[in-house]
Amino acid sequence: MARQPIAQEEIPRIWEQVCQTPRHGKSVAYLHVPFCTNHCLFCNFYRNSTKRHSTSDYVDAVIREIEREAESEMVRSAPVHAVYFGGGTPTDLDARDLARLLKVIRETLPLAGDCEITVEARATGFSADKIKACLDAGANRFSFGVQTFDTAVRKRLGRRLSGEEMAGVLSTICAMDRAAVVCDLIFGLPGQTDESWRKDLDLCLELGLDGVDLYCLTLLPASPLARAIEKGSIQPGAAIREQASRYAIGVETLIKAGWHQISTAHFARDTRERNLYNQLIKAG
Repeated sequence: MARQPIAQEEIPRIWEQVCQTPRHGKSVAYLHVPFCTNHCLFCNFYRNSTKRHSTSDYVDAVIREIEREAESEMVRSAPVHAVYFGGGTPTDLDARDLARLLKVIRETLPLAGDCEITVEARATGFSADKIKACLDAGANRFSFGVQTFDTAVRKRLGRRLSGEEMAGVLSTICAMDRAAVVCDLIFGLPGQTDESWRKDLDLCLELGLDGVDLYCLTLLPASPLARAIEKGSIQPGAAIREQASRYAIGVETLIKAGWHQISTAHFARDTRERNLYNQLIKAG
C-alpha cells in the first residue's frame, strides 16, 4: 500500500487509533535527538544546532510523551526487541539527560530480556561521564559514524577529530567490554583512495570493533557537500565503478578476516553484534 502524508488536523485522531491498536510480532522503538554541534558536509540529517536550543527541555518533553502513552495498548501489547537513540547526535545531550532517557525507556517500555539498546554516538564531546552514564543506565550498543579514519578527508568533511583521536575513543570503549561497538564507514568520499580505504578497513579489524557498516556516499542536492562539489571547492567523489570496487574490497577484507555478513552493508565480528534494530526495521 502506498504511503500517504497525513493532514495536520488528522494527526490526533489517527495517533489515537494507533495507540489503541495492539502490536504483533517483533517490534522496535526509535528515539530521536535532533541536535548536532556542527553540520558535517556529507550529512543529510542535520536540523538544529545544539548550542541554540535547550536540550534538557527537549528531553523533558520526550519523557512526558513516553509516559503519556505508557499504558496504551500499542505500548503494552508485546515486547520491544530493540531500541535506537538516533539523530542528530544523541551524545550531544549531557550525561544526566542521557541517563534519564535510558532510565525511562527501561522502566516504561516492555523491553525483551535481550533487548538491544543502541546509542548513536559521536566521539567529539562523548566524555567519560557520558559513556559511563549510558552504560550504567542500560545501553548495550554504541554506533559511531566514523565515515573514515583518514584525517585529511575527515577535516575536509567537517569532522573535528583526527583519525588517530577517533581510533583512540573507539579503542577505549571497546576495551571496557560492556557493550557492542560498531561504526559506519563510507566509500566513495572525495579525496579517498583505494589505499586509504584499505587502511580504514584494517583499522576496524585492529580496534576490536564488534560490527561495521559499509555505506556508499549518498549525495542529496541540498547537502553542503553536494553544493561544494557543484561550486568546485571540493573534488567529486568516486564514480560508480570505483564505488563498486571499494565495496568489493570491503567485503573481501572482512570475510577473509572471519567476519560474517548480516546484510548488504553490515558485517559482524562475532555473535555479540546482532544489528537487531536495522534488521527488524527492514523486516517491517
